[in-house]
Amino acid sequence: MALPLTQKTERRVALVDDSPAVRQSLSMLLKNRGYAVDSFSGAGELLSALEEGAFDIFVLDLKLQESNGIALLSAIRSRGIAAPAILITGWEAGIADKQARDAGFEGFVRKPMLETSIVDEVRRLVGPPGPVS
Repeated sequence: MALPLTQKTERRVALVDDSPAVRQSLSMLLKNRGYAVDSFSGAGELLSALEEGAFDIFVLDLKLQESNGIALLSAIRSRGIAAPAILITGWEAGIADKQARDAGFEGFVRKPMLETSIVDEVRRLVGPPGPVS
């Protein structure tokens, strides 16, 4: 007897930031809005857990201890994963948003961010939380 195929039931966010406080606050914020969130402390941690279709969107910090968000998005794309991505940063005001667009990020949010700014960007790119059709 064949087993039923597993289907995603909610929109999943991969959050990568090397600050535990940022990971915790953004995870809680997005979870409280109905999104499923997997948080990672760095590029290596995400890449070792990455499977095609596992995430609906990536939220990546620009400055990471072992890498940066732009290089991480490039590594994600090299695996054939095309889910949208948002770059977050508290640094590099001015040229970072252009670099983010050039690297393929569909969204850009500066830290410190308003509570709604990251939620609004996630919703704009993948829709409201809840069942995936």
